[in-house]
Amino acid sequence: MRLFGTKDEQLFMLFSESARVVVRGGDILQNVVNDYSDLDIKMAKLTAMEHEGDRIIQELIRRLNTSFILPFDREDAFQLAQKLSTTLDYITGIIDRMILYKTGRPNKRVKEMVNVLCEALFLQERALNLLQSLEHNKREILECCEEIRQLERKQDNHYRQGLALLFENEEEPIVIIKWREVYEHIEMAQDYVQDVAELISNICVKYS
Repeated sequence: MRLFGTKDEQLFMLFSESARVVVRGGDILQNVVNDYSDLDIKMAKLTAMEHEGDRIIQELIRRLNTSFILPFDREDAFQLAQKLSTTLDYITGIIDRMILYKTGRPNKRVKEMVNVLCEALFLQERALNLLQSLEHNKREILECCEEIRQLERKQDNHYRQGLALLFENEEEPIVIIKWREVYEHIEMAQDYVQDVAELISNICVKYS
């Protein structure tokens, strides 16, 4: 079963484009934590990416409100669009806080957390690209969603251990506050990717 009908091809493409933009945002974030230079240039690129993502989401919502009749709950589609947009917002917020708070170079823990997030973003994009042909791709879609769940648990461990080490090893309260904000934003971005995976899993169960 094709989840989207012939007339819905552009809607499906918009979901795929939105997921692609989020992955590109993750790529910029990964570049920042591995090469902590030219931050203003990288932030400008990510801001432009965020504007592109907003434009895609706005078009998605417009189409969901007008011409498309979907074979699954419209609310599911709205939530997918909203959570993809919020994920990109949090990715932008991670870099924004590094620049605003002048945190300095990210430590090993931050790099590990960003790597986990980017791996989940890639799986999210893949799952959404496969969603159009649901019956044929159901198993692979659910495998992607399960891998995202496993990565979310891994991220939780990184987050807790990172905070514990931060409080244990850092003497300056202001430094603790700065990096805690960064950790929390990475964790929140991961949570939204997990939310998208749950929505996709539910769609697979309900409509396959």
